[in-house]
Amino acid sequence: MSTSNTLAELVTTALPKAHTWSGRPGPDQLASLPGGPAVLLFLDEHDTPVQLLTTQQLKRFAMSRLSKPVETRRGRADLAEVVRGVRWRPAHCPFEARWWYYRLARVLHPREYRKLVSFGRAWFLHVDWEQHIPELRVSERVWYASGLFIGPWPTHKACQEALDGLQDLFDLCRHPEQVRKSPHGLRCAYAEMGRCDAPCDGTAPLEAYRARCRAAWLFAAGAVDAWIAGAAERMKRAAKEQKYELAGQVKQQLGFAHTWQTQWAPRVRPAEQLNYLFVLPVTRRRAWKLHLFRRGYLADGPVVPDRRVGSATAAWLKTELSQSPEEVPDAIRMEQTWLVCHLLLHRESDSALVVPLPALTIPADLEEALQAEAATRRGQRYQSAAKVM
Repeated sequence: MSTSNTLAELVTTALPKAHTWSGRPGPDQLASLPGGPAVLLFLDEHDTPVQLLTTQQLKRFAMSRLSKPVETRRGRADLAEVVRGVRWRPAHCPFEARWWYYRLARVLHPREYRKLVSFGRAWFLHVDWEQHIPELRVSERVWYASGLFIGPWPTHKACQEALDGLQDLFDLCRHPEQVRKSPHGLRCAYAEMGRCDAPCDGTAPLEAYRARCRAAWLFAAGAVDAWIAGAAERMKRAAKEQKYELAGQVKQQLGFAHTWQTQWAPRVRPAEQLNYLFVLPVTRRRAWKLHLFRRGYLADGPVVPDRRVGSATAAWLKTELSQSPEEVPDAIRMEQTWLVCHLLLHRESDSALVVPLPALTIPADLEEALQAEAATRRGQRYQSAAKVM
């Protein structure tokens, strides 16, 4: 099968609805297009892709781009000269539109699709215990690189701050390339100041350094409360023994740990626990669109009515979890994780019902909780409408 045939099949599957015309289209030739949000692809007379887009109103958008006089387009290309058809898929919510746009852009523009999508990389802490000398570092290559990941952090800067804090709390080396040369690595300024036991030059055994790395990873993976309790005891003991400099150092470390506990711990988790049920409000309808995300795999669910969101969602989720996810390359798992992290870290999630499923088990009260939350949201919408009126 040729590449062009494969591409055509992918486009047909992703965008199942189509409309064509001959010549320059007028309003009457576009009148049969539906309204509403959609992911769309303009095609030329040979069904060659011309432009991939998303829109909140398909008919209005097509008429604006294709049937208005040339002089009103303010420097835009005259697409009507070449476009002879459109394929589309209805998009029930912005997240669904972004996901399908990404999947199509990846196929249609393999060299530049990352510049075209509306979400960027997500940031994680990463470690690979198979390495002789483990190294905690900042990475976006979740699922793509070997090892373990914890995240997501809201920004690269925040993730780097988290790593810097772990290095201070657990005396991790700031120059891991020198530790990898042990016992022939070069001592750094931290070792000269007594802030590091210098595993790089063999002064300290590597096993002790590995143990500190594992302790730091346990802290980041959720053992913050236990560390804080132990540090508070160490600070009290140091103060009682009049070791005020040590007590001050531990107090400073406690400040960072409390920041982690309040700002980051509620959001970040080991990548193996990045499993979510997303119940997303459908645009301009009293209904919800379902998606299941589990460890990089994303499943497209049905649209369920508002009044039956609890029972319909629970039934679909039970069926979906009983099946293995559709296999995709690790690069796609990574990028789909970026997409989900974009949703989790941005305002769009405020209107969604997001159900964490860290162990991939269905909460016992899922049906009742979703139905109650939907009723609350419904009441809030009615109150807002009354205020406007």
